[in-house]
Amino acid sequence: MSVTFQITFTLTKAFNNQSQNQTIMTKSIILFSLCAFIFFAEKTKAQSFEETTFEDITTTPSASRSANFIDVNGDGWDDIFFTNGPTAGQNNMLYINNGDNTFTTVTADDIVSDNDRSDGASFADVDNDGDLDAVVVTYGRNGVGKKNYFYRNNGDGTFEYEPSNAIGIPLTYSEMVNWIDLNNDQFLDAYITNSIVSTRNLYFENQGDGSFEPVTGLSITSETLASRSINWIDYDGDGDSDLFVANEDNTNNSLFRNDGPNIFTQITNLPITQNGKNSAGSSWADVDNDGDFDLFVANWGGQTNQLFINENGTFVEQTSSAIAAETGSSFGSAFADVDNDGDLDLLVCNAYFAGQVTNSLFINDGTGNFSKDTNSNLANHQGNTFGCAFGDYNNDGWLDVILANTLNENQSNSLFKNTGSGNNWIKIRCVGDPSNGSAVGAKVRIRATINGNEIWQTRQIEAASGYCSQNSFTNHFGLGDASNVSEIEVQWPSGAVETFTDIDGNNTYLVVEGNGIQLGTTTQIKYGYVIYPMPAEDILVVNFPKDDINSKVEIFDLNARKVKEGTNNNAVFMEMDISHLNAGTYILKITNNDQVTSQKIIIK
Repeated sequence: MSVTFQITFTLTKAFNNQSQNQTIMTKSIILFSLCAFIFFAEKTKAQSFEETTFEDITTTPSASRSANFIDVNGDGWDDIFFTNGPTAGQNNMLYINNGDNTFTTVTADDIVSDNDRSDGASFADVDNDGDLDAVVVTYGRNGVGKKNYFYRNNGDGTFEYEPSNAIGIPLTYSEMVNWIDLNNDQFLDAYITNSIVSTRNLYFENQGDGSFEPVTGLSITSETLASRSINWIDYDGDGDSDLFVANEDNTNNSLFRNDGPNIFTQITNLPITQNGKNSAGSSWADVDNDGDFDLFVANWGGQTNQLFINENGTFVEQTSSAIAAETGSSFGSAFADVDNDGDLDLLVCNAYFAGQVTNSLFINDGTGNFSKDTNSNLANHQGNTFGCAFGDYNNDGWLDVILANTLNENQSNSLFKNTGSGNNWIKIRCVGDPSNGSAVGAKVRIRATINGNEIWQTRQIEAASGYCSQNSFTNHFGLGDASNVSEIEVQWPSGAVETFTDIDGNNTYLVVEGNGIQLGTTTQIKYGYVIYPMPAEDILVVNFPKDDINSKVEIFDLNARKVKEGTNNNAVFMEMDISHLNAGTYILKITNNDQVTSQKIIIK
């Protein structure tokens, strides 16, 4: 308000005291200055980060590698998971988002009790039951491999370790795991790196009954390179996910084109496979909004990082980019629209130094050209950061970020809240059926008119990215000055394509394959029920599977008192009037014959 007053006063003074020509000139100068002020003020506000202090999350000394923003209990709020290693005796850390800007530290669950050297982690719905299961991989030492860990979600955000699961039998030197449905059977398979040259990467095929079987003899399991990270991405735009592997020891990175179920062709004639560097991590994204996916490669050991622009399946290295100007030791990376202006920015994490070092935040101008941010708290963070992940932990439409830190194996992790404003956004969560439940491999595209230009933005849903880490499954798009999305297109792994038009911005939507789009911060719980909006205010809607009839729905308070009940009476959805209930947390219970499902809901 003080700025507005000063500008008004100056303008009035100019009009009263100068000649007409002078007034016109002064007016023009002032208006230009005002526009410039507004532009830069918005830009400043739009990429502002505040380093937060949460009990345990940002105060517990650790040696973390993986950072994961994941909704483990299906309540519509992203939880936080960090692995700990390499020092033995450090357990992993899981923090449950309470939906009120607080977190609860999990202390008595299998997933935080491994007492091992954990590196990467990836969460996904591997059994299509509506919740996120997990694999945590470990790194061996001194010529002795270590077992990996498979954790089954019990449906409520708690986990059970399965020691007999095939994924955890081999002794490995693993740093990253990533999920993908390679054989198109709607069940996610696991691919795991090994970073000792004499070992091979591992592929485990999901049998659909909760078990996995190792698969060998494929080109993707035959290389003996020091593999650090992996991405499943459709680089050639043919509708399936290809494999990119980042290798260190000054060897070339690997690209395997997907030519059908368990059929891969290794591609060696592209610049992205001819770099011969110490690559630790990689991230793919459509940075120039042209519909294909470009590549960032993080290199360590005093080598420069690399940005490759995809031009119809070929790649051009951007050697003059600000991204390529830095020499250091980079590991983690993540693309995200931090300023909600309709293009993807890049965070690069630096580690493996003897002392303090800063990370790097690069801001996209909308065409794939980047400038380095030197002012924000996030860009000036000090320490050693291996993994990073973006997610909207407070559901305000602005992407927050977590950092897995490990300076001297004794540095607390970080959570930066995005305090930006002034631009619009939209978030879209996808649930597959018959595609895999987490919709891994799906492409989500939106079309909106931003600053007078019609722009398509594209995302591919991944279960892991960067180095060891995982961004939220909820797809986030900045909209700039657009308040409306003209079109949303979802290309499912099953081959189905769905389109939705004229969608309001500044909302979160759930798209369930074959069942349309739902408004609100939504979530799917076990067995295909969809609950929205979340948090709810006056009306709570429950969507039922098509073959579900006469389900009883009950709401209980935290003292186990029933406060609401109803029956769907053969309908595919039911609206429940909850306007009489006080704001707070409740338990929703759905009973159908002998099947009982429950989840936490929040009423505001």
